[in-house]
Amino acid sequence: MRDVRAVNKSFASMVKHLRKKRGLSLREMKELTGISESYINRIEKGDRECPTYPVIERLASALGVEPVDLLEVSSKNSNNVVSLEQLLFSREFTVDGVNKFSSEAVALLLDLIDVVYEVRWDKDTLIADIYEISEAVDNLKQEHNN
Repeated sequence: MRDVRAVNKSFASMVKHLRKKRGLSLREMKELTGISESYINRIEKGDRECPTYPVIERLASALGVEPVDLLEVSSKNSNNVVSLEQLLFSREFTVDGVNKFSSEAVALLLDLIDVVYEVRWDKDTLIADIYEISEAVDNLKQEHNN
């Protein structure tokens, strides 16, 4: 009996996120990759076996990433959990695919995430919460754009 390697949720979510970020429909992905819409849809839902390397190469090309990026996510070991801080400070990354985040921008991104989690977000604090979040966003944008 063959060992079935299901697509993990992180891989499925990453493929869907990157496709949507690039503004591609399933049909456009089919045109770019030669992979059927239903197969891509099932990959994005995690309803398929892990794709072969040639399929990952075609997906990566259409999504504007390197195959190794998809492979790393596809082989993610759920027992190897790291903090967000460790993850972000240990790797170089981009959000726009061009500008790398500096360590200062990473710290500000983490500050923004902390602010989002710490605000009460109720009727009495909503305006102050929005202001606090917008300040954190402004700080991050200013640092990242420098």
